[in-house]
Amino acid sequence: MNTYSLLKNKMPPSIKKAWIIKDLITFFVSIIVIEAVGFLANHFWHSTWINQSVIILISIATLITLFSLISIPYRYFFHRYEINQTEVAIQTGFFFRKTTYIPLIRIQHIETSQGPILRFVHLTELSIHTAANTHSLSGLDIKIAADLRTQILELVEVIREDV
Repeated sequence: MNTYSLLKNKMPPSIKKAWIIKDLITFFVSIIVIEAVGFLANHFWHSTWINQSVIILISIATLITLFSLISIPYRYFFHRYEINQTEVAIQTGFFFRKTTYIPLIRIQHIETSQGPILRFVHLTELSIHTAANTHSLSGLDIKIAADLRTQILELVEVIREDV
């Protein structure tokens, strides 16, 4: 049996709180939208299938949210990153695992950003830009993100001097 090697650096445990908040906000917004569309549809068409459809959609949204909340510990276990002398590696997923390797020589610039949920749990997102893509490490401690940004930029500068 092949084992999937895990990268060494885990995200901070408070990312779980951010994921819970995001899932709950998504759930409540979904319920509001489903109810509003159901109300408007029922107002114009007065059909019982509309009420049944609303109940089915709310049930589906509830099941998806429950699955997402239950899967948070697994998602956390496989959400990792690692930086070495030649590349940055980002690992995500637990059913469909993905490891992205970003060569340091390809990095153009790095940004940090913070939405309201990450700000609430005192975390930030580090975005690594290449010519082709933007790769994100969402949910880092603010100080760790600043340190990683500095470390990556120093490694990039060393590599570019050698080329």
